[in-house]
Amino acid sequence: MPPVRIALIKDDLYLVHGAKNIAEVFKTSSLSVTLAYGIALRYCFGMARKATSVYFADTTGPQQKPIQGTTAKPQNRVYYRTHENLLRGLLGTGLAPVSDRFESALTESLSSLHITEEGVIFPDFLEFFEDFLGTAIIKSIFGSALLSQSPDFVSNMWKFDKLVMNLAKQLPRVCIPESYRLRTKLLQSIKRWHAFARTHSVEKKEPQNEDADALWGSETIKDRYNMLLDFENQDYDSVASTDLGFIWASVTNVVPSSMTLALHISRDALTRSKIRQGLDGAIQPGRRLKFDLKKLEKQPLLLSMYAETLRFGVQIHIPRTAPHRNLSIGSMLIPQDKLILINTWLAHTDESVWNTKGNTFPLGKFWAQRFLTDPKDPFSGPTKKRFQTHERTNTEVENVEGGHHACPGRVLAKRIMLLSCATLVTMFDIDILADEDALRYGSPRFGFGVRKPTGKLPFRIRRRGGVAFDA
Repeated sequence: MPPVRIALIKDDLYLVHGAKNIAEVFKTSSLSVTLAYGIALRYCFGMARKATSVYFADTTGPQQKPIQGTTAKPQNRVYYRTHENLLRGLLGTGLAPVSDRFESALTESLSSLHITEEGVIFPDFLEFFEDFLGTAIIKSIFGSALLSQSPDFVSNMWKFDKLVMNLAKQLPRVCIPESYRLRTKLLQSIKRWHAFARTHSVEKKEPQNEDADALWGSETIKDRYNMLLDFENQDYDSVASTDLGFIWASVTNVVPSSMTLALHISRDALTRSKIRQGLDGAIQPGRRLKFDLKKLEKQPLLLSMYAETLRFGVQIHIPRTAPHRNLSIGSMLIPQDKLILINTWLAHTDESVWNTKGNTFPLGKFWAQRFLTDPKDPFSGPTKKRFQTHERTNTEVENVEGGHHACPGRVLAKRIMLLSCATLVTMFDIDILADEDALRYGSPRFGFGVRKPTGKLPFRIRRRGGVAFDA
């Protein structure tokens, strides 16, 4: 299947689909993502045109050696330098500390709800996750000062998230005043946090590890802030826009994805029981609930449901550009400097790839066992390819990650999903009270996020008796 050219008013873009074509894009090291980043920063997150010029000019790519043909100044390799910073802080030496901070923040956030064995009814499962999980993520990555300076930041972030597509469409302020108002308020909150952190930061003479920093979250975020200010045409306003985009991306996909995983665990009693049995061996001894991550990340059914959550729900456009030469994909030659998009939804619903057990479990439905492989069943496993190769593994995750530009936070996001759901199912009984119409999933902003339930999902949650939970 060749790429599809889509003619827009201002320019053409190319939609790449099909497993072979996607693999070809991901293995091509001479592609860039900064064109798409510059567009998003300008129109969605409010960066001034002059400041975005450094992003549009940076065609050097993600590797230490710049893409051949680039003319960007070495000191302005904004993508490579910020990507390396986040690789260290979220995937390298910083992964274990930020994972610990998240687990502590998660416990604190849930403990603050004061849920008893008598139980309480909440009006919406998604809003519940947006509140407690959004708060925990922001505290663990960016520190507590942001939320202490702006207690309404999390709620404003979710209001903004519901309107961000208006900004992506580049509509003027007069048409969407609330979208601009919320963005301005969030940017003001971020600049207030930055100013507070700058004022109260103490310069440390020795290199620091990634332990918690209440002001910045970690040394990674502090270093990133100072690095961003060093690039051409950057100032306090532009760095606030960059951080707004970073915070938004860190929260708004993983939270509803975690909710979807928890929803499908909670709705089926047998699935919930099997998950709990597996988790018993992953809980570390002590009064405070804490999981052994190595054991948690080896739970077959939980991992299968995690992978199915991504396949079922993620509908993002992954952007690329060939900045210096045309790109040949299949039978089509894509001109240089044209925006290339890979949509995960098309990849995740490809009937030629995925196993549906003879359409018993269609790709539009969530199937908890889709990624499990039974050695005795040659027709088990996530993909149809397995039927010919007869490979065997306990679980498989075959979701789009992005090749050379893979997200530095992908392992942390996985841990957030697993830890949040493992904590909930261990500590609480949850009864979903919504009707089937509300449980249907929709795509209000296809290509710009994840699928979500179309209606509110009221639920009852109660503390399980006999389970300790010390914050």
